[in-house]
Amino acid sequence: MLIEKKYKLGVLYGIGTEIEMLTQKFVGNLINNEEFCKACEDLEQNVKCDKCREYIKSFANSIYFFEKVGENIPEFVEDSTEYLPKILPPVDFLLVVGIHQDLLLDLPNYLMDKSIKAVIVPIEDPKWVPSGLQSMILKEFEKFGIQAAFPKPFCSLSKDLNDYNKIGFHLTRKHDFIDEFIDYFKIGQPIVSFLLSKDGESIEDTCVIQSAPCGSTYYVCQQLKSKYFKNGKSKNLSLNERISKAHHAYPCNASMDQDFMLGDSILHVGGYLIRNAIRRELKLEEQEGQKLVYVIK
Repeated sequence: MLIEKKYKLGVLYGIGTEIEMLTQKFVGNLINNEEFCKACEDLEQNVKCDKCREYIKSFANSIYFFEKVGENIPEFVEDSTEYLPKILPPVDFLLVVGIHQDLLLDLPNYLMDKSIKAVIVPIEDPKWVPSGLQSMILKEFEKFGIQAAFPKPFCSLSKDLNDYNKIGFHLTRKHDFIDEFIDYFKIGQPIVSFLLSKDGESIEDTCVIQSAPCGSTYYVCQQLKSKYFKNGKSKNLSLNERISKAHHAYPCNASMDQDFMLGDSILHVGGYLIRNAIRRELKLEEQEGQKLVYVIK
């Protein structure tokens, strides 16, 4: 009999309204209770939730702790042990969101005897983890044999090695546990599938195979159901504009500040990732490429 694996996830998050809100969104997407997403009802008049998340697995039993760190922390930290948990429950994966940079710098040493398989440090704001600090910490994780990932944005995390998933900058050399994290929780770079009408002119249904960690992929796909495009437009919106509008309306809470390494804002990169996932599934060129030809009847 095949026994399903059960992984344990711990979450450490920093101080600040935006950091707390983003962390709650990531965790809420995994818990997937009835109250997590009401985006369609909240943003569309006279629309009832059609429960697109009804059959998604809840990972509530996988989340072993959810802890804020860094209360009343000074600008410069001499002893990180004053602010990191005195006891860390045993977990397979640790998600670290927006903690103070001095605490982040000491994290590899703090975790070296904790038997953690992998650490995921999403970067939703360029101020959270400067590139030099990121490289330094990744080297420390390598030294202690702890697998780590620094996805920027979180929805760029992928098993494919690419510009957003580079060994030595975003990922440790060994990253099979990072791949297991993606496979188990089904989050990272969005992967979607569509059921088209028999005449190929409309999107009848959508399926989210792998969601952005915040859960926005479900909402964006819902906004494409029963929508079709003629000459690249649905009413007054192109396919790209409709995706972008939904992505902002959910909303994506990544920073709009320009990121030096990306040459764009992290929010915009998140928008490109879901847009390209949809265009690939519709067998269109990525970015602006060929326009989708559907006609609203």
